[in-house]
Amino acid sequence: MRLHLTYWQLHLLRDFDQLLCLEGLTGVEHLPHQIETVRKVLRRFRGRVLLADEVGLGKTIEACLLLREYLLRGLAKRVLILVPTPLVSQWREELRSKFHLEFFTPPRTGAANRLEYWQNTDRVLASMAFAKGRKRAELVAEVAWDLVIVDEAHHCKNRATQNWRLVNALKRRHLFLLSATPVQNNLLELYNLLTLLEPGHLKTETDFKRQYVRRGNPRDPRNRERLRSLLGEVMVRNTRSLVQMDLPARYAQTILAQPRDDEAVLYELLDGYLRRRRAPLARIGGTHPTKGNEQEDARTDPDAEQDHFFPAERTAAGEGLPPLGRRQLSALLLAAGSHTGALAQSLENIAGADPAACALIRLARGVDRTAKDERFLELLRQSRGDKMLVFATFRRTLEHLQQLLTKAGVAFATYSGAESERDKDAAVAAFRDQVPVMLCSESGGEGRNLQFANTLVNFDLPWNPMRIEQRVGRIHRIGQTRDVFICTLCTAGSLEARILTLLDEKIRMFELVVGEVGSILGNLQGGEEFESLVLDLWLRSHDQRDLQQSFDSLG
Repeated sequence: MRLHLTYWQLHLLRDFDQLLCLEGLTGVEHLPHQIETVRKVLRRFRGRVLLADEVGLGKTIEACLLLREYLLRGLAKRVLILVPTPLVSQWREELRSKFHLEFFTPPRTGAANRLEYWQNTDRVLASMAFAKGRKRAELVAEVAWDLVIVDEAHHCKNRATQNWRLVNALKRRHLFLLSATPVQNNLLELYNLLTLLEPGHLKTETDFKRQYVRRGNPRDPRNRERLRSLLGEVMVRNTRSLVQMDLPARYAQTILAQPRDDEAVLYELLDGYLRRRRAPLARIGGTHPTKGNEQEDARTDPDAEQDHFFPAERTAAGEGLPPLGRRQLSALLLAAGSHTGALAQSLENIAGADPAACALIRLARGVDRTAKDERFLELLRQSRGDKMLVFATFRRTLEHLQQLLTKAGVAFATYSGAESERDKDAAVAAFRDQVPVMLCSESGGEGRNLQFANTLVNFDLPWNPMRIEQRVGRIHRIGQTRDVFICTLCTAGSLEARILTLLDEKIRMFELVVGEVGSILGNLQGGEEFESLVLDLWLRSHDQRDLQQSFDSLG
C-alpha cells in the first residue's frame, strides 16, 4: 500500500510539469512568475499556502490558476472563497470570464440561514462580512470544504476577531490565504495568519515571541534567517525586483494651492485652538505601535468612534473641557488637510460642545470654494478627457466634490463605502465605459483593478504612505499599458505639504514601483509608525516655524 501511494505521489509530481489549468484559457495573461508559483505550491505546499506577492503582481490570478488545477485534477470539489464585500462581484466576474468557473453567491434570503444551502452548494463565493454573521458562521463551519480561499487575508491578522475565528473554525482540507501585507503592525499578525495555515508550524505564541520578536520593537524580527526559512515552507512572496517585471513609468506632480485669505485665517485659528486643547505631552503619549485590534480606519474616518476624552480638567480652550487625545487631534488635522467641509463635520463630532470650536465650525462652513477646488477644476480642464481616479479620505469631502463636479458639468461616478455593492459595480462599469472621472473613498484603494485608467488624483493625503501606495496600486499594476500620472493636491504651508515634501523629495516615494515603499521607509517602521511620527512632530512643536524645522531635521 505504501509503495502504491508513493507511486501516485511521484506521478502527480511529474504531472505538475504539465499544468491542466492553462488549457482553454483565453482572457488570462499568465506571467512566468505566476506559473512558477502555481507549480511550487502544487509540489511543495500540500495545499496550504500564504500567497503574499507585492501589490499588482497577480495574486488573484495565481489563486485562480491553482483553484482550476485542483478542480481539474479532482483534488477539490467543494470550494469556499471569502473576500471583502466590495470585491465579490469582481471575483465572480473574473472566475466566470477568465477561468470558466461558475461560483454562487449566497442569497440574502433566509435560504442562506439553513444548513442545507451550504451542504448542497459546492462552489460558494461570499463576502467575509456575510459569512461571519453569528448564525451563518456556525453553518459555514459545520460543513466540510475541500478548499478555502481567503482574499485580503490580513483582515484575519488578529485572533480576537470574528474573521480569524471563522477561518480557524472551518473544516477545510486545503487553504489559500492572499495578502500583500501580511505584517502591518507587528510580527504576531504573521504568526496568527500562519497558525491558520499550519497550527504549530511556529510553535506556541510564547516560543515565537521568545525566538523571533525583538523586545521593545514588535516589527523587527530576531533570528531572521531561521524565520525566513520557516516562512519559506508556507509562504510565497514575489517582488518586482525578484521577477524582474517592468511596468510603465509613473510620474508624480505636486499641485500646491495658495490658500485664500479666509482659508489662511481659518487654518491659523485652528492651529492655535488645537495647540491649546491638546493634552500635556506626558499624558498624550509619544510614538507607539498601533494596537493590532484597533479599527484601521478610525484615524481617518470622521464618523469612526473617537478616543474617550481624558478626565475633565480646565484648559485654555474652554472652561471645564477635557484636552483632546491623539486620535481626536489626528482626525481633526487630517480633516483640515482634506476640506473645510470635512473639518467642520469633524469639529462638530469631536468638540461641538466648545464655543471656540463652534466659531471655527462657522468659519469653515463659510468658505465657499477653496484654492484646492480651483486647482482641481483646472486639472480637469487640462486632462483632455483621460480617465481620472480621484481619492478622498472623508465622506464630507466626497460629497463636496460631487457638488463641485455637478456644477462644473463634469460627468462622474462615485465609489464609496456608503454605496451598495450593485451601485459600486455600476460605478466601476460607468467609469470604464462612459464617464471620465470616478470619485473614490479609501475603500476603493483595496483590491479593485482599475488599470484602464492612468491618472490618479490625491485630493487629500493620508499620513500613512502604505495607504498612498495602495491607492496607486489600483492603476499601476499588471495590465497597465500606459504611463501613470499621480497628481497630489495640497494647500501651501499645510501639514500635508510638509509630509509631501518629505515623501516626494527626500524619500522619493512616488518614483518607486508599488511594493518598494515599505523597504524604503526602513527605520520609520512602516506606514503606521510614520503616521504616528507625523503627529508626534506636531505635538512637540510650539508653532508652525518650529514644526517646519522638525520636518527639515527628519528628512
